[in-house]
Amino acid sequence: MFDNMNLTDFNMKTLSSIFLLLILSIGANARSAMDTGKVSSFKTFSKKIEDAKMVFVKPEETTEVPIYENTGIHYDYALQVKGKNIEIRYIVWPLTKNFFDSYDRREKKLGDTVLNPNKLHNSIPAILFSKISDGRLAPEQVRLQKFSHGAVKGDSNADEGVMFMGPVGSAFGQSYKFGYFEMLHKDYAGDIYILYLFENQDALFKEAMSITANKAIYLAVKFKQ
Repeated sequence: MFDNMNLTDFNMKTLSSIFLLLILSIGANARSAMDTGKVSSFKTFSKKIEDAKMVFVKPEETTEVPIYENTGIHYDYALQVKGKNIEIRYIVWPLTKNFFDSYDRREKKLGDTVLNPNKLHNSIPAILFSKISDGRLAPEQVRLQKFSHGAVKGDSNADEGVMFMGPVGSAFGQSYKFGYFEMLHKDYAGDIYILYLFENQDALFKEAMSITANKAIYLAVKFKQ
């Protein structure tokens, strides 16, 4: 089901800048509908889901929990699995027409390294997961596993997807220390990062199978046909 993904062929300086713009754009949109401190923003999350041409069905086995600000990585929505110390956080990046218009209108120079919005998902996950780890893993140490096209198409109507398991730093995870992460992408629609947080690595190995086998939880988000 998985193939190794090569992450060596990218310009880190360029991607770091893109990543910063990504996080700022996510945060700016979401914070307009938020109060300070711990907040919940299902309305903002739903709008971004719609803009990314996705559908989301909240699993009955989960409870909405507040968003923590100042975690280093802004996320849009969070759920707690009932009866378990597992939190699911979602980051949604709609690939709207404005992104493509800006890309097409950019000043093209010799050696242009600006990536097409449909290609950012090839590089952003390694930087994101490194930051979630509080730098315990450098981006080049993040060994992503790529889902087969048939798997992500059949499960989520996505074009591409990757997964990773690794440490979670205290800034982002608070009491959660280990995570299972997925990224799903669809051209001209959007990218979504789904972050399953566990209290430690042992808890992940104990609980991950039951979570991924639960279709209501694992397939709560899909791209539209």
